[in-house]
Amino acid sequence: MGGDEAQTTRLMTRLRAMTPNWPLSVQEARWVAEQQAALLLAEARILAPPVPERIVRNLAGVHIYELDILPVPGLLSASKTNSRGGDIVLDSTMPLPERRVTLMHELKHIIDGSQTSGEALCADFAMSVLMPTPWLRADWQTGHRNVSALAERYQVPVEAIEHRLHTLELLQRGPRRRHAPTASGSNTPT
Repeated sequence: MGGDEAQTTRLMTRLRAMTPNWPLSVQEARWVAEQQAALLLAEARILAPPVPERIVRNLAGVHIYELDILPVPGLLSASKTNSRGGDIVLDSTMPLPERRVTLMHELKHIIDGSQTSGEALCADFAMSVLMPTPWLRADWQTGHRNVSALAERYQVPVEAIEHRLHTLELLQRGPRRRHAPTASGSNTPT
């Protein structure tokens, strides 16, 4: 095993060790996911968006398979954990922003064990990796408040950036109302 491979194998071990073997509250599990995301980013020396997919692709023991057609109709991704990492299968026809979120989501399943992490926690982890709290807060506080521009900056779907902004209480949910579609076909306010 080469030096880089040994380092990424140790990283997977460290990420897995951060998840305790006892039940956690939702808040505790989210905190652990944030810490795992921060470790992953720190080890990859990623300091600004967008987070490159290589942080997953370079993990020893993690294999990513992108397929045009997955074996189950409607399936967009799947993962299977093993002792060194695991396998991730992704629908290669997904738009890049969605594929990036899905990749990080499946990585959380591999870190915690495919059957032990709930879907919401995996989504929280994906958001924490791709839109780390300090980065998004800094952008928001310096006046970067156009949701579409932020989605482009972080290379995530607009819905993901909106969800993260709501979760961080930076963007308040207003009363539901219909918006006229813009020229791009999106009805998301900016």
